[in-house]
Amino acid sequence: MKSIKAFTLIELVMSIAIISILAVSGAFLMIYTVQNGVVMPNQLNMDMLATEALSIMIEGDSQAKGLRFCKSVTAVAANQVDFVNQDGVAMRYRFDTVGGKLYRKIGAAAEVLLPYYLSTGITATGSFTYYDASEVITATPANVRRIEIVLTAQTGTGSYNNWEGQSIQRSSIAVKKYQ
Repeated sequence: MKSIKAFTLIELVMSIAIISILAVSGAFLMIYTVQNGVVMPNQLNMDMLATEALSIMIEGDSQAKGLRFCKSVTAVAANQVDFVNQDGVAMRYRFDTVGGKLYRKIGAAAEVLLPYYLSTGITATGSFTYYDASEVITATPANVRRIEIVLTAQTGTGSYNNWEGQSIQRSSIAVKKYQ
């Protein structure tokens, strides 16, 4: 008699169970890898955008000097700061709370989007907090000695689960009131 070698039912079920476990963990790993491949560039773009916006607000650029060179603060609000820099140029930084954009105004010129390459689907929101010489929050422009800036840049809702990026950055600048 010939002996026929074949899998038993238990061996077949165990093989299917092991392959299923490997497939599920492999699928999870693949989804995680693909999601990070999409989310990480979004996150890096938001970090870059927020860093550049803060840099322009604090240091300025080729068009005008920023808050670091503030000669006097002329008006304060939670979403806006007006000041005159050491070159005598009136400046304004304003967070549009409705549209989620950051604007800059230099002198009598119209407000412009900051940074200029901010595309649709990306929001830049934030706030200003003003402190006097005793580190007490103040609403009097003449008493402002330090400005704290909080800036949030995000795509969509900024949720990792929705494959979006978000960067929250905070900085503080001393107002030296150059003469």
